[in-house]
Amino acid sequence: MTIEARLAALEQQQALIQARQDILHTIARYARGIDEQLDEELEAIFTDDIVLQTQPWTERPLVGKALALKAFRNYRWAFQHPRRFITNHQITLHEDGTASGYANWFVVQAREEQSYCGWGSYEWQFRSVEGDWKISQMLINLDCMTTLERGWGMLGERILPFPPRQQG
Repeated sequence: MTIEARLAALEQQQALIQARQDILHTIARYARGIDEQLDEELEAIFTDDIVLQTQPWTERPLVGKALALKAFRNYRWAFQHPRRFITNHQITLHEDGTASGYANWFVVQAREEQSYCGWGSYEWQFRSVEGDWKISQMLINLDCMTTLERGWGMLGERILPFPPRQQG
């Protein structure tokens, strides 16, 4: 192998490593944006045509940045003081400037002075936009979302319905 070929292979490998690192940074920005109510941060990491769905809470995918941001504002209205932990990242880079990803999440939060905990998984699609990796599709799967009082060891009914809006 020539030195030029070896250098090209190293540059390609370094670009893949950097892309993965940048995607992990986007995921961290998402977690902080939700937990700390940083709307500008969330707006910066979503594509304009993002597709968002939370199963089983949303009936159909929400399309567009405005609807996604509204959904996250509604989430923050329903639950306070969240802290999420995202682990087990699996990221696949594609040659067309896109990537797909999967990770598990765990969250602790409060609602009406009750402690909640929940967990599930994320399925993501990412797109490189002017050198920045943005989330273009996000499926949030809930495996559990319940109060401490109800516990989480039971198999049935461990995902409570999304809290209704208060009439006011």
